[in-house]
Amino acid sequence: MTDRRFQADVLRMMGELYEHDDLRVDPASFPKTIDYLLANPSRGRIVVAVENDRVQAYALVIPYWSNEWGGTVALLDELLVDREFRGRGVAKAFLRFLERERPFDAVVVLLEVSPQNTQARALYESMGFTDRHLQMMTRRFQV
Repeated sequence: MTDRRFQADVLRMMGELYEHDDLRVDPASFPKTIDYLLANPSRGRIVVAVENDRVQAYALVIPYWSNEWGGTVALLDELLVDREFRGRGVAKAFLRFLERERPFDAVVVLLEVSPQNTQARALYESMGFTDRHLQMMTRRFQV
């Protein structure tokens, strides 16, 4: 996404993504994410799957360098297929697109999946994603 044409759809889908997990994300921050990524494309991209002028899915792809992987990691920070388009291969096509295009010259793609989202996990595993022996931990800074 290089402009705001599909912003309303992306904002709606961001809200839907966070309805399901107990992450307590403030929807007021969603426009800031769009503003930031549009202004700083080297820091991440909003990718939309569009057919006949309808947004089928969106994703946030965020790069970072990894010594462990010897190159750029593409963090698939968010991926949501609109309810109407689920089960039609949209997510699978998107993951193939990532592998083919290798945004940011990534050498690996990393993602998180909710333990309750068994359908998404099965899709990721069918596309070659595997569990790592390490687990991510987080700590929010006081700002």
